[in-house]
Amino acid sequence: MKRVRLAVSIVVLAALTAPAHAQEEGGGAAPPGPPPPDPRAVRTLRLRFEREPPVEEVQKASLRFFKVHPDRVASYRRGAQWKALMPDVELIFNNEYGTNDRTLFDYLYRNKYPQYGCNPATDACWPAKDDEHVKRASISLGVRAHWSLDRLIFNAEILDVSSLVGVQEGLLREVTSLYFTRRRLMTAMVLNPPQSPNEQITEQLRLDEITANIDALTGGFFTAEEKKRLGGGS
Repeated sequence: MKRVRLAVSIVVLAALTAPAHAQEEGGGAAPPGPPPPDPRAVRTLRLRFEREPPVEEVQKASLRFFKVHPDRVASYRRGAQWKALMPDVELIFNNEYGTNDRTLFDYLYRNKYPQYGCNPATDACWPAKDDEHVKRASISLGVRAHWSLDRLIFNAEILDVSSLVGVQEGLLREVTSLYFTRRRLMTAMVLNPPQSPNEQITEQLRLDEITANIDALTGGFFTAEEKKRLGGGS
């Protein structure tokens, strides 16, 4: 009986230790993880981020550059709403000038007097009974005003202003995406720098391209603000 118990114990012990030996023989030790980032590189990266304008300022700069800032859009909406109270004014100016000449001849009696410019021997002249010369000139100035009061109830221009909200949304998304894509690229270049010169030049060109796109959407605000924070601005 003791031999049977001893044999069972040996079998159980062998079953428990078999998976551990199989794991050691099959898989071996787990591969080492990536090395921790260099603390100096992390500090350098954080310092570069602090010297750049935050994303909120970049967003506001893009809205101001494209003139779709919320305050400006609100003023557009108020202007379109009260536009119906302002009349369409028309200024009319007219200037006329004319001359009337009227001469009445009496064909019953010929002019026999040379002093009147007629030679009775050769000309069949008749005296001018009436000779009238009239000149006239007139100047008129008028002002006309027209109100479209129906636009106080519905004005289609308010809908046009409301469509600027879509422009705001698309602009904010584009600027925000470029901003954080640039930061992710900077993080990779500092903490995991490329090894070959070709990769280094390619990554730097990508960084310059993203920076140029942000400047194009902010009117040059991003680079100017970065230089100002670095002490290189005016």
